[in-house]
Amino acid sequence: MIDFNYTLFIQFANFLILLILLNIFLFKPVLKALNKRDGTIGSLFGKSSTIKEELGELEKSYEEKVKERKRPILESKDAMLSEAHTSSMKIIEKTRAELSDELARLRAEIEQESRKVYDSMESEVKRLSADVAQKILKRSI
Repeated sequence: MIDFNYTLFIQFANFLILLILLNIFLFKPVLKALNKRDGTIGSLFGKSSTIKEELGELEKSYEEKVKERKRPILESKDAMLSEAHTSSMKIIEKTRAELSDELARLRAEIEQESRKVYDSMESEVKRLSADVAQKILKRSI
């Protein structure tokens, strides 16, 4: 059986003293360090979330600034392309008109040359046919 004597009370007192000493020298410093660590980690998480929000805002701001800076460039590019297209269409129309005028002039010139050739060939054919007829008939026509 269990013997209740004064050593049990001494062991109980030793246990209480040890518990108090461990609480003072071990548990409180460890808990204090853990609480401090939790506080540091919490503040770092808070700072990181704040920095993430700021980063998101900076990204949006950067994208907006890039769009704002690109807009005039794109507008001027579109204007230049439109102007180039208009200019090229004017040049094409002008060239087409010049070519049609040149074609009409060349057709008239060819028609005139063909008339001259036809007229000269007609008189030549008449003369040659008269010569051939004289040689065949052996008399003068």
